Amino acid sequence: MRAMIVDDEPLARRGVALRLRKFRNIEIVGECGDGSTAVKQILELAPDLVFLDVQMPEMDGFDVLRALPRENLPGVIFLTAFEKHAVQAFEFHALDYLLKPVHDLRFAAAIGRAQKLVDSTLKSAMAARVIEMLDRRLETWAPRFTVEIGSRIQVVLAEDVEWIGAAGDYAELHASGRSYLLRETMASLERRLDPSKFLRIHRSRIIQTTSIRELYPIENREFKIKLSDGSEHRSSRTYADNLERWLSSGRRPTMPPAIG
Repeated sequence: MRAMIVDDEPLARRGVALRLRKFRNIEIVGECGDGSTAVKQILELAPDLVFLDVQMPEMDGFDVLRALPRENLPGVIFLTAFEKHAVQAFEFHALDYLLKPVHDLRFAAAIGRAQKLVDSTLKSAMAARVIEMLDRRLETWAPRFTVEIGSRIQVVLAEDVEWIGAAGDYAELHASGRSYLLRETMASLERRLDPSKFLRIHRSRIIQTTSIRELYPIENREFKIKLSDGSEHRSSRTYADNLERWLSSGRRPTMPPAIG
């Protein structure tokens, strides 16, 4: 069996590789740390099995699978740091996953199941379940976010988030007067948030529309936007169409005069 490891954390890749080397019938044909490289290598090397990290910057594990031909998906074991109740989607679709930190017994059990995928019928059935999960994810929006704070996990409801700012490879959620660092990119968040409630106004800003209180036209289709928490944000021309569609959707406030 030919296996590939996809994880943006070098230590996580090394951990999977060390465990795989105990199985003589498994050959590691590639490792990579980002989604775009993963797509290229999977298409080129055609592995039988991919250990795929769910959370990666720019292009996450689900984006990788969406970019591959549906008729030729490899076997997948998902790697995730999600808390246990959030992996129910994998269990519902009978897909295998390893919860970080990975335990040896759980890893061995996953390998045992993966080896049965050599049978083309089983592999096709697993690919169909992956596709079903991807399609279902496209139909639903994230109701909450889970953020690790020390040894505990904080649940932040999407409806409580007033705005989101970029912070390197992280995003900073602002909700109920507090901020939380989430290991996810703005592009990934934009895809997961309900577009009828959240609006991307800048490469580094997403705001909840119900929090908008005032808009001040500046120039070149740009605005200064004041939210209910008192914060102010500047929109950019790149995302002007998003804001203008919202303004013309029947929720348009009384417009104040332009600054200056």
